[in-house]
Amino acid sequence: MTPAVTTQPIEAWQSAVPITYVVTSAAFSLKFVLQQFDRETAELYFGAAFAQAMDGAATPAPVEGVFRLDLDSSPTMVETAMIVEWSDASVKNRLVIPRATVSARDGLKLVRTTNQQLGVTLSALDAGGKLGWLLTNAAVGPA
Repeated sequence: MTPAVTTQPIEAWQSAVPITYVVTSAAFSLKFVLQQFDRETAELYFGAAFAQAMDGAATPAPVEGVFRLDLDSSPTMVETAMIVEWSDASVKNRLVIPRATVSARDGLKLVRTTNQQLGVTLSALDAGGKLGWLLTNAAVGPA
């Protein structure tokens, strides 16, 4: 998980240091590896959906048990949501990203002796002025 804030210093004639900073951009990304190759993980990784494969006949017919995922030359950025949960002893945490898109993918390595690993970076999109939120049962209440 990587939160990022980019700022621009505002300087005043009377001071050698900035008097404030203005936020110029904010981002939140999740980088992870999917360790299973199935419909959901492949569609997220490739940014496309599987469809029934059709034969090349004049009147196309479905090819039984075969599915096709087209890799478009001008892909559409698919939106998704992500919830990540983790715990530490009795403390439970949940990060909710209501709108996100895959912004980067690692190369897919096919190795005979290991599972396929689909490396993905998911970047949060604006959702009503928020990138997401963190829920916890830790004793962090108001100060």
